[in-house]
Amino acid sequence: MASLMLLLLHLLLIVSTASAWYSATYRFYGGSVIFSPHGRNSDGTYVVEVRNKQTSYYCNQNGYTCSSGNCGTQTHISHGQVSRNSYGFNWCEYEVVTTRKLTSNQPFQIRYPTYYSRRGNGYWISNVRSSLVAWRMTANVDLGTRSDTGESNKSPITAMLPALRVTRNCPRWFNITLFDPDGDRVRCRVPTSRASYECSLCGLTSSFSLDQKSCSIKYNGGTSIGIHPVELQVEDFPNTHITLSYTDGSYTTKRPLSVVRRKRAVTTITPATTSTTPATTTTTPATTTTWWCKLPLQFSVNVDGHYASSCLDGDYFPIFLSPTPSNGVNLLAYVNHTLEIKVKSMAQFTSIIDLIITGPRGISKQKISTGEYVIKWTPTENEVNDHFPICFVSEAKDRYNRVYQSEVRCVIADVGHHDTRVTCNETTITVEVEKNYLIRRNEDNLHLDKFTDSSCNLTLLSNTTHLVASMPLGSCGTHVEEDEDNIIFKNSITSADLRAVISRQHDVDIAFSCIYPKRTNLTLGFRHKNPYAFSEKGFGAFTFTFEFFQSQRFRNQIDANTYPVDVYLKQMMFMQIEATTSIPDTELFVESCKATPYDNPNSRISYTIIENGCVKDRTVQIYPGSSYQFRFGMEAFEFIGAHEEVYITCSVILCEANIPGTRCSQGCIRSGGHRSKREAVAQTSSHSISQGPLHLVKTTQTSGLSLNLGANMVFIVGSLLVCAVVIYRSRRSKAKYQPLPTSEMD
Repeated sequence: MASLMLLLLHLLLIVSTASAWYSATYRFYGGSVIFSPHGRNSDGTYVVEVRNKQTSYYCNQNGYTCSSGNCGTQTHISHGQVSRNSYGFNWCEYEVVTTRKLTSNQPFQIRYPTYYSRRGNGYWISNVRSSLVAWRMTANVDLGTRSDTGESNKSPITAMLPALRVTRNCPRWFNITLFDPDGDRVRCRVPTSRASYECSLCGLTSSFSLDQKSCSIKYNGGTSIGIHPVELQVEDFPNTHITLSYTDGSYTTKRPLSVVRRKRAVTTITPATTSTTPATTTTTPATTTTWWCKLPLQFSVNVDGHYASSCLDGDYFPIFLSPTPSNGVNLLAYVNHTLEIKVKSMAQFTSIIDLIITGPRGISKQKISTGEYVIKWTPTENEVNDHFPICFVSEAKDRYNRVYQSEVRCVIADVGHHDTRVTCNETTITVEVEKNYLIRRNEDNLHLDKFTDSSCNLTLLSNTTHLVASMPLGSCGTHVEEDEDNIIFKNSITSADLRAVISRQHDVDIAFSCIYPKRTNLTLGFRHKNPYAFSEKGFGAFTFTFEFFQSQRFRNQIDANTYPVDVYLKQMMFMQIEATTSIPDTELFVESCKATPYDNPNSRISYTIIENGCVKDRTVQIYPGSSYQFRFGMEAFEFIGAHEEVYITCSVILCEANIPGTRCSQGCIRSGGHRSKREAVAQTSSHSISQGPLHLVKTTQTSGLSLNLGANMVFIVGSLLVCAVVIYRSRRSKAKYQPLPTSEMD
């Protein structure tokens, strides 16, 4: 009998355990819904794509029902796993994308889930508030034509990692990224109405609070160990009064959030009817408001039972490092090109074990090294002009396997066609970029790297559909680099204020470059360099000019319009550096000068002319001038190899005259000599200035060489535009210099 009782108890335990596992398997940690209008068909029907994410214990999904309005018919569905699990914490996020065809653009409402089951399907995961409570989500979709844009109303874009962790004793903020393609103001709130199906638990536990203005959830610390569900409603409000019109002639009015708050109530808008009069409106308390659009955002936070010895980010909790993008930034993504997001994190007393990510289906991550990952995603043609949130959190653990998570960061990927063309020839770079959403939004602030030069203005050649920029090589902030085989010219179109230290705007940053093989004899048309302007404490504003002159009399300088300057081999070149300042009794000192074959002072190929104030080239001659001038000459030379041009770069300093200990007073310092520390008031910083190019040509040649343009190939990788151009000479020969006039009559 005793044996039979033991057997029955054992079977009961097995059934109970299996039942509990079965129940947890189909329960939910939360979910989210956003939608995207996809235009209108030729028959007048509308197309909308609904993207729903659901997070459950075991990759379960539950459908939706049409609870209000005409939801149309489903024409396509696709689904797949997005992300799953953190260390010792099991969950699975699943995304379902459905395309619906609608007979009109009138509002409709959908509800999740479709059905419930006592085994757990359609219920929240067991949590600190309830072991068995229904899981609910409601989304209001409104595709009405907006009076401010003339286009279909778009969904606010927001997301959060579905399952997060906190340490019980450390308060944490979860900053939720909000973005609206229509430019509306987006607000999130804690739902309170079970009757409208917008929540199940309705409200936050005492350990959590919401800052509605910034849409940030704060964990205040506490002792309630376990899972804390978070239910939010996301609503958008226009910046001014607008109307949404519908195909049946009816319309609704949307008011700014400031007006809603001022009235201490909001306007309830009933779904548009077939009437041609405004929709019925009534004033109701904010807690029972129905708003178009209204979208759910739900996730869970697990409060772990252990205590952290330090709550400071970077000790136990990982901290993000460069080049990790900032929270809330917009990134350009292109159809059929992989977007790569580099993420780096570290912690002093714990080890980074994973990067937890969420985003659109197809997103993946690759571990590069400890604490370094690359998030990858390749958008398709179906996703063009849409916006996709990507969120991530770094996870670490200590030697006792206790887990610590970093702050959450989210970025928005804006998908467009990569309709960009970069054309490189022997003298210029021309860039044509299709204007996508992010470019149009920042159009008034776009510029090349050197935005102070009026000739680099992007509005000169641009039109309604494309940004167009054409610049001489080396101008408009173009940076020159080199490797073993190529000369590389890099620039970018950006909306960032280069004078600012930080930015919190949604910036545009489109990098492009031209690659020229060193094996070719390529003549590059650089412009004459204007005076260099600086400003320093104690010296105010001052400038340096660097010019070539026709003779050692330094009366006639070479015309800026004739650059590059043609010279013979071994012909004397005459140069003058001059300082202009309002501070009296100052003197100029040239600390170093070197020559390079490219407009890049850091070129691996260089020749030292002056070093530490000492002349190194035996042909250099110093000529007399004022204390503000440095005049010198030297014989022209050529770099060995296929290099037809020479640039001269000098490091210059301005000092107070007759002050002991300044760099100017020390003069030439031989190898091993002592250099005193800079006197902050008595001298400026060292500034690099350059001029050129000097152009080497054949002494027997009287006309320009003819060119054959062999190829112009555009390679595009991600958001980096690389234009490789191969140029061949019709006759290859060793380059010499063309004469620089040295008439003594000037």
